[in-house]
Amino acid sequence: MTEEAGVNIVAVMYPKAGKLEELSTHLSDLSKQVQANEPDTLLYYAFANRDGNEITVVERYRDQTALQTHLLSPYFRDFGSRASPLMEKPYEVKVGSGFLPGSVGVLRG
Repeated sequence: MTEEAGVNIVAVMYPKAGKLEELSTHLSDLSKQVQANEPDTLLYYAFANRDGNEITVVERYRDQTALQTHLLSPYFRDFGSRASPLMEKPYEVKVGSGFLPGSVGVLRG
């Protein structure tokens, strides 16, 4: 993975029954901290599936250093301790870099 390519992450979380709203609130708080403190986090948002039993977080970092800044931040660590008891099982993380050859990134406001 080259730093120039950026770092892409998709994390899937599995809230316990009845804990979607509480976990969503913690993610909202985390997202606000990311917005305020991480200029090299290029994309960061979360959404729940229709059944409400999964939350997906989509993340893009300028480079590996930006990812490490995020992972080592006190607010991310705080999120982990608050979120863990709300999850049915550990979250799944997929990591990649850049874009597929010939594809383009699309982001519109």
